[in-house]
Amino acid sequence: MLRKIYVFAIILLLAPKILYAFESGTLRGRVIDGFAKPLPFVNTVAVSDGSKSETSSDSSGQFSVSYNLGNVKLTFNKQGYIPVYIPLSLDEKIELSVGDITLWKIPPKGGLFVVGDGDYIEISNATYYSESSSKERRFYVKGSPTVIKRQKLTFLDFQTDNPLVVGKTLYSVDSKGSLGSIAFYPSQKYLLNEEGDTYTKIADNVGMRKINLPPGRYFYCVGELTIRSKNGLGFFFEVSS
Repeated sequence: MLRKIYVFAIILLLAPKILYAFESGTLRGRVIDGFAKPLPFVNTVAVSDGSKSETSSDSSGQFSVSYNLGNVKLTFNKQGYIPVYIPLSLDEKIELSVGDITLWKIPPKGGLFVVGDGDYIEISNATYYSESSSKERRFYVKGSPTVIKRQKLTFLDFQTDNPLVVGKTLYSVDSKGSLGSIAFYPSQKYLLNEEGDTYTKIADNVGMRKINLPPGRYFYCVGELTIRSKNGLGFFFEVSS
């Protein structure tokens, strides 16, 4: 009789673990940096319905972590890199590949950076000023551009003093150093050399900007040029053929 009670007690103790095994799945993938290189020793955590599983990526960036059914928060952290958080909703036990997870290295300071082959290229700070007549206000760039030898560009926009990194407008710069003008007469009209880019938020103070540009000079203006703009700040670069 005592033997039966003892066996029954063991079953009760093991039951939660057996149930956990049947309710958990596995998430697999690879962590890379912004230059598509494997990133080892990235702390990887899966939190789901009160449970927590933790692991670390190996030398090739590969990771495997278990999860419980329900809402899953997958977190990737490594010192010197921008953390990544991925929310998932999983209602069955599966082995799921989440593919490549990109962690971007934090630049040494705030600013605008081009993602190069293996490092960041800082874009020069510059200013714009305006000259007005009775018919228009024309805007000009003042400063020396950073020369970039590529046309398909990815920028990392990292701000340390303001979390709003969306507020930048790209303009082409003509042969006279002008960004265009705002006409007053005979009617108000914006004749600015505005270019469109694709913006993606990475974190509150980090954004990604992508654009394909022909050779020429360009200026990322902090904010937009309006009828009230007279002078301000930005980032000046030249796309070389």
